This record gives sequence, C-alpha cells and structure tokens, in this order.
Amino acid sequence: MKKFIFISILTINLQVNGFECYSKDPELSDSSYWSSSAIELFANQKYQESIDVVDACFDTFSSEAVIMQNNFNKNNIKQPPEGRVSKKIKDEIHENWAVNDVSIALWSKARSLEEIGLIDQAKNSYAKCIFLMHGRAWDPKGWFWSPALDCAKRGKRLIK
Repeated sequence: MKKFIFISILTINLQVNGFECYSKDPELSDSSYWSSSAIELFANQKYQESIDVVDACFDTFSSEAVIMQNNFNKNNIKQPPEGRVSKKIKDEIHENWAVNDVSIALWSKARSLEEIGLIDQAKNSYAKCIFLMHGRAWDPKGWFWSPALDCAKRGKRLIK
C-alpha cells in the first residue's frame, strides 16, 4: 500500500501544467525528455510553450545539476570539449546528464524569453545557464556545443 501511495504522489509531482516530467520512452531519460521537449518547442518557435515546459520540471532536475556543477568547480574538473569527440569522451560527457539537460533547458528558456521580448527574465535565465559551464548539448549533426558559452555571448549583448 505504501508503495502505491508513493508512486501516486510521484506521478502527481511529475505532471505540472499538463506537461509530464517523465519519459514514456525507455531509451530516453526523464531529464533528457524534458530538455529535448524544451529545445524542440523553441526550434518550432513555440516560445511560451518552451518556457512553460522548462518551468514545469525545473525544480525536479535543477538541484542535481547544481550539485554536479559545484563538484566540478570544487575539484577543478576541466570542462568537457566542444565539437566532435571520441566515443570515450562522448560517454563521459553523457555521464554529466544533469548539467547537460538543465543547461540546454535553460538555454531554451532564455532564448524563448528573449524572442518574446521579456529581456530582464531572459537575462536571469542566461545567468543561470552560464553557471552550468560543464553542460554540453548534442547536435544531431554529430558534435557537442556549450549552452553556457552561447548563453554568455547572448546575455552579454543584452547588458550593453
């Protein structure tokens, strides 16, 4: 009985504003589903929907990303490379799932906020994204890029 109650509460907590924060695809983790949904909505110019998806699940995934990034910082861990990498490096980058997924979700939110003219909110999201410097996003063309570096570049333009 207790297990059923826990699962029911978990399901309620993982569905916010109509977006379910868990993946139904066994090949896609919950945080990957969330971040890929956000970036796909952004790419389709559904800016408010992208923002809503990020907001719906941010609290679910962000604390792990902050813990992971703080550990990288504390231990002076070098940032992963961008561009094409070996399979070994690719696997190592994928182990950083929290900073990867949260940074790309924040990138999607910041870009969306900027697109709809909410500049102060965009600056705030860019700043949060910049903190996750170890996050990498996979481009389907076969290479990694840094959401944090792009957020820094875009955010800098907004403060001039």
